[in-house]
Amino acid sequence: MSDKSMKAFEDRLTALGESEMQLFRFLLDRPAGAILTDGTDRLIAELLEKDDLVMLMPGDKVMIPQKIRETYSEIWNDDLELRWQKRNWMYKCLEAARYLYGVMSREALRSLFNVRYVNAGVDEVMELFGDTPAHSQWFAEREGRLVLNGYEKNDYWKYLETKLQGDTPYYVPAREEIEELYEKGCLLSRESHAKLQEYIALTFRMDPDEAGMKVHELYEAVNNHVRVNDAVDALGLSFPSDEAEVKLIELFMEMSRECRIRDNRGHDSYEMAALMALKSAGGKKKETPVRRVKIGRNDPCPCGSGKKYKNCCGRPS
Repeated sequence: MSDKSMKAFEDRLTALGESEMQLFRFLLDRPAGAILTDGTDRLIAELLEKDDLVMLMPGDKVMIPQKIRETYSEIWNDDLELRWQKRNWMYKCLEAARYLYGVMSREALRSLFNVRYVNAGVDEVMELFGDTPAHSQWFAEREGRLVLNGYEKNDYWKYLETKLQGDTPYYVPAREEIEELYEKGCLLSRESHAKLQEYIALTFRMDPDEAGMKVHELYEAVNNHVRVNDAVDALGLSFPSDEAEVKLIELFMEMSRECRIRDNRGHDSYEMAALMALKSAGGKKKETPVRRVKIGRNDPCPCGSGKKYKNCCGRPS
């Protein structure tokens, strides 16, 4: 291969998603190829075939051409492995940003990226941002800002940043939250979200993953300011009774108060109330991103009483 062709090949490999790389490496260990029995694996194999990395054969057999196998063995090293990992982390950060921010600065994107790679600078982050494949690229640069697709229309992002977000600090999620937003599209680990998922699964006899997709749709609706009844109607569910519909709406409203929304730069309504109380009390404005700290039930109460959290401020009222 020429240097140009080699660079293009490296770029194709490091742009692979985690599931694509998993299948590619599975096939590397099988020179004679393998029979695909899973529909998802076949779809992934079709994506790899478009990049000329695998060949699909009759009978759902797939294999890596010998030339590709040899070239991969020749070029792949620790540096490329790290670049592949960083590119995949950027995909996850951009997916999280899609739910957290309608508009963000370069520094805000770096704060997300630094959750895993603490020493990455703005230049490296923006290079990875620029290399992101279209299927994971939700943002475009506008006047020095990273703007969510669709938010550039009528300069809505300027209204969002100046009139709604104002000087609210960016919420920076933990690594687990970033990965959950990437994989699930919502935060099912949060209590109200999990309650809604469980209710949908039991009421409509769905498996948890399918119910989770419904929660994801409702999560999107909250971020897009869709009316509650319209959001519930859009789920296309056949309710067994009026009471069941009312219950789902109640759980949806409960979840919406815990949703991380773009208007608040990723904060939920409870965190925004705390930030506003701090501001009105004359507290110093936070210059660094705010992180949510989870307090365990048996941890010391942060109020300083010396009691366990569950027996003090965390006790049900």
